Amino acid sequence: MDFKGVRARQVGQADLYGRSKRRTLRVLSESPLNAEPPDVAELLQYPITPRRLIYKRNHSDIKDVKADAGVKEPAFNITIDGEVDRDLSISFQDLVNQFSRKEVVAALQCAGNRRAQMAEKTQRDVKGLKWNEGAVSNVKWGGVLLRDVLLYAGIPTNCDDLHVCLASHIAPCEQDTYYGVSIPIEKVMDEGGDVLLAYEMNDEPLTPEHGFPLRIVVPGFSGARWVKWIDRITVSRNESPNFYQQRDYKVLPDTVISHDMADAQDWWSRVPAIQAIALNSVVATVQRVPSVITNITNVSPYTHGHVTPDVGRIVLRATGYALSGTRITKVDISADSGKNWVPAQITYQEGKWSWSLWEGDIAVSASNTANGINGINGENGHNTENGVATKRVVTVWSRAQDESGDVQVTECAWNLRGVGFCAVGERQVEI
Repeated sequence: MDFKGVRARQVGQADLYGRSKRRTLRVLSESPLNAEPPDVAELLQYPITPRRLIYKRNHSDIKDVKADAGVKEPAFNITIDGEVDRDLSISFQDLVNQFSRKEVVAALQCAGNRRAQMAEKTQRDVKGLKWNEGAVSNVKWGGVLLRDVLLYAGIPTNCDDLHVCLASHIAPCEQDTYYGVSIPIEKVMDEGGDVLLAYEMNDEPLTPEHGFPLRIVVPGFSGARWVKWIDRITVSRNESPNFYQQRDYKVLPDTVISHDMADAQDWWSRVPAIQAIALNSVVATVQRVPSVITNITNVSPYTHGHVTPDVGRIVLRATGYALSGTRITKVDISADSGKNWVPAQITYQEGKWSWSLWEGDIAVSASNTANGINGINGENGHNTENGVATKRVVTVWSRAQDESGDVQVTECAWNLRGVGFCAVGERQVEI
């Protein structure tokens, strides 16, 4: 592997391979750096997210391991200990050279993705950065299976009740002296779980802001579990004691309205930590197909099971993404608040862990009087008022389904930290 030239960079500077110097991310905080693509529509132009559009989530300063070491290759070791036959300290070079390389395409999503939408929909403030719908990236990761490393260290035969604690001590965090979380060992030891110690993204070395030289990749799990700059892995009978496992990234009941209340009533110990990501979808764009149709044969408005051919209708084209803790099997769209649904087409999906991109057409009435909207129906079904064309707003919803049979929920309750928002996707368009 060639790690020549890897160095830290700020959002908006030229990146490792000389790409655009444009400020391509919306910065939510400068220190620590947290940023997301401002335009979800641009994000969806790429099935595999280019580096410049991969969101950045940090609880500490970004550390450049190579620069700190003052050498061409990272002098970086990872410790394996706890409930294993033998403790190990493996150098980065030995990890790369001694274990088989594995590639996995997997979507990385921040637990707070769509937090701003939760606040808007519930009209209640949430505690945390106001991520929109761009804190998600679909990446080809390269590395070694954590399962192989733990087998090399020796795992007890009966280990179903164990936890794998993942830690990075590279820099102090906002709420703790290090970053630590844990995941169930079943996920790691599952032959199809694909948990990686990753050192590559999109066929290139990790960069410092994405965890160079090593990060954990946990396909299907919340980004909070994907520890960057990982330097210690402990197999334990208990979850990680770290703040970010015990007192954050939990969906508290909507009756818990403050951190003081959560502390006083001991809610942090009563609610499990987020692990697998919730079934979710987002509508990125809605555009009018430039025609008014009076004899619909190519779309399915599903008006109580039949189409009225002599009613003027407008066709809208929606695009978006969907993801879950497992493979997406279906996406539907609706333009009448979920009364009727039309199947969309999945246009991209790669393996079990990638996001799914989709697009679909849906017909809506060209008349304001349809769907209970006041107005005067003009000639050919156009909206008119006093002879002047008027416009109205149509909201398109998206709803995903995954291979487990789960269907995305219509509404999602508020929670204090604003994590795990997974209500139906929605976007408005004026027609």
